[in-house]
Order: sequence, then structure tokens, then C-alpha cells
Amino acid sequence: MSVAVVTGAARDRGIGRGIVLALAERGFDVVVNDAAHDDEAAQRVAEVEALGRRSTFVRADVSQPEENERLVAETVERLGRLDVFVANAGVARWQSLVEVAHEDWDFVMRVNLHGVFYGCRAAAGQMRRQGEGGAIVVTSSVHAVATGPPLGVYGASKHAVAYLVGVMAREWGADGISVNHVGPGWVESNINDASPDFVDEESRERVRASIPYGHRPADPREIGEAVAHLATSTYTTGAYIRVDGGLVIGKY
Repeated sequence: MSVAVVTGAARDRGIGRGIVLALAERGFDVVVNDAAHDDEAAQRVAEVEALGRRSTFVRADVSQPEENERLVAETVERLGRLDVFVANAGVARWQSLVEVAHEDWDFVMRVNLHGVFYGCRAAAGQMRRQGEGGAIVVTSSVHAVATGPPLGVYGASKHAVAYLVGVMAREWGADGISVNHVGPGWVESNINDASPDFVDEESRERVRASIPYGHRPADPREIGEAVAHLATSTYTTGAYIRVDGGLVIGKY
């Protein structure tokens, strides 16, 4: 049986849920990870089990190196192995750069950049020990290639992640480990609720109108489909799939 880990996957309205369900539907047993939201995580586990797959929740803070090592170790202890690691946990703060305090910068970078690096490295170590390769997929953003104030710190973290993905793909390809990333645009998820673009329905309608494909935000399941594609691809590595309905076409 193949086992996948999805970080930041507990929330009912999160991208992580869409990824968890897409992987379970493709036959993966799934470890749901989050730093909190235990009740919602229990619902994710139940959803996976309803699809006939094994699942468990491992609470861990991926911004801490040792917590990533524990997440991988507990995955192997509970489900026997690790084949796919999805570094999905992320945070955002909408601030102009002059507003950013040290703690704001550190908070975003610890989760979005440090969490990706330490999580992927821990996962790759386990895949290397198993000797059968594996797949790593990172949730980045359209901001991995775009410039979008007032998300300067968030965008900087995602640009750095995009670079890391390329280096990891080059370094770990010889071990049979693929590393790719998916760039969501506007998704109907918790992380975007605080966006100043969505302060009222009129503002939200303007954003919808700017999306060429369907004039709507993505459903988390649509991000999950892209992640599942990369997780099961046999010859794709270092790739970036933008899943935004064309939101940034011609802009960047």
C-alpha cells in the first residue's frame, strides 16, 4: 500500500482537504497533519476511511525541524512507509512592507519556507532509506512567479520555495524522488478570508470577473487534482503547475 502525508490538512475549507481526498480516491493511505484543529482533522481521517483507505492524524508544527522528523517517523510507525509527501502548510499576512515587523517576517518564513525545507528533507530521507523512490509535491502559489502587494513577505517565501523545488529535484532525482510544485490562485479556503480584496461582495465580484476561466475561484479539490497528478507522475520533476483559472495570464 502507498502512503501519503499532507501537511496543513485539517481545516474544512482548506486546500489540504482537497489534496487529502484526491489522494485517497487514488488509493493512497493518508496521514493528515496540522499544528492544531484536532476536531476538523478527525473529520478528514473519517472521510479518508469512508473511501476505504487507512488514515491517521499526526499533530506537528512543521516550522520546527524536529517536528518534521517526528512527523515522518510517526507516519512510518503507524502506516509502515512513506511514498508521497505534500508540503502544503502555509500562512499569509496582507501587509505593506513598511508594516512588516520582525515577528511577522519570522512567522511567515518559518511556516512557508523553513517548513517546506525541513519537511521535504525529512521525507526524502525516509524515501531514500526505503530505496524505492517517492514523490514530493509542494503547494506554492501564483506568487511564486508573480509580484503581488500587499503580500510581499508571503511572495518572497513562495519565490524561495520555487527555487528550492528546482534544487531538490536536481539533487534527489538520482534517488528516484521527484519534486514538483503547484501554484494556486484564488481558492475558496480559510487562508484567503483575510484578503483585503474580499472585504465585501462587490470586491469579490471584481476578482471573480478578472478570472478568465469560469469567473470563479478554485475549489480545493481542483488543487488536489493537480497535486495528485504530480504525485503519481513517473517522469515529471522540477515542474510547476499553476492552477488559477488563468488569473495571472499576461500579467506576469
